[in-house]
Amino acid sequence: MTRYVVVGAGAVGASIAAELHRAGIDTILVARGAHLAALREHGLTYRRPGGEHRLRIPVAGGPGEVELSADDVLLLVTKSQDTAGAVRDWAWRPVKRPDGGTGLAATDLPVVVVQNGLDNERTALRSFALVIGAVVRLPGTFVVPGEVTNHGDPVPAELWLGRHPSGTGAAAERVAADLRRASITVHVVPDVTAYKAGKLLGNLANGLDALYAPTALRTAAAGLLRDEAHRVFAAAGMVPAELDQSGLRHAEIPGSPRGGSSTWQSLARAGDPETDYLNGEIVLLARLHGVPAPANTALQARVHRAFAEGVQPGSLDDSDLAATLPRLGETGVTAHES
Repeated sequence: MTRYVVVGAGAVGASIAAELHRAGIDTILVARGAHLAALREHGLTYRRPGGEHRLRIPVAGGPGEVELSADDVLLLVTKSQDTAGAVRDWAWRPVKRPDGGTGLAATDLPVVVVQNGLDNERTALRSFALVIGAVVRLPGTFVVPGEVTNHGDPVPAELWLGRHPSGTGAAAERVAADLRRASITVHVVPDVTAYKAGKLLGNLANGLDALYAPTALRTAAAGLLRDEAHRVFAAAGMVPAELDQSGLRHAEIPGSPRGGSSTWQSLARAGDPETDYLNGEIVLLARLHGVPAPANTALQARVHRAFAEGVQPGSLDDSDLAATLPRLGETGVTAHES
């Protein structure tokens, strides 16, 4: 029987682990710090539109507490900046084979990369022979240790997954079948990188969401970032896939409002931003292919400064946004109008 080792216990990782656990699928959730301590002491408080659940999902603090076997599947659900460390920690762990022999996670187990951006699968592929990329839509919130809220409705999440760099395969189909048992909508696709690029277009606004309150100027800024990214993708010869987002909506949960994007939540927890793998990915591609990306470059820098200064989520105003992205004046929307 397959066991899922979910490495990363934030809003996405904990939600997926919770749904697998509720479906009776063997699952272990790997967490750290105060979150790990809370999960061990009280279990996971998991809020959904249909109610609140207290779940005693098996938890571990790292690979040294997990004995891997050939039936395991690793789900990598850390922030992108933690990918290299997680791959290093898990790839070379021993795996007990059915014949009594010992293998390695890198050669014996599939790793499913459930993360934003375009760099994580490549990082995993340096060590793991079988890498499955996954795009996830899951409107979750994780701010308080031991507590995760998932606003997804009518399903908890929607995924597009496939083998990296291309194809599908039996392992991807097996993972998809288990996730569907856990009430998660899954599409198996042969070109998962194109879907990763499509998701990235939306994630470019995460930094805006973290720093600025919703205004017309912020909406215009998101469009500026996406338009710039489309030009960069074209220079790189990449065609992002369009994600059909009609199958999952954000439902209100009384007493548990959704704070914001994952970058907003990182700022609220005084964590590290994932921006270098979102806007920074566009900046990297632009530099590799000799095209400009001034808007994404400027927002990347502004997010890092805000995290260093400890600003409150959503506390910056339109004048700061206009100063950060001077080209917003070309959109016809001004700070005064917003």
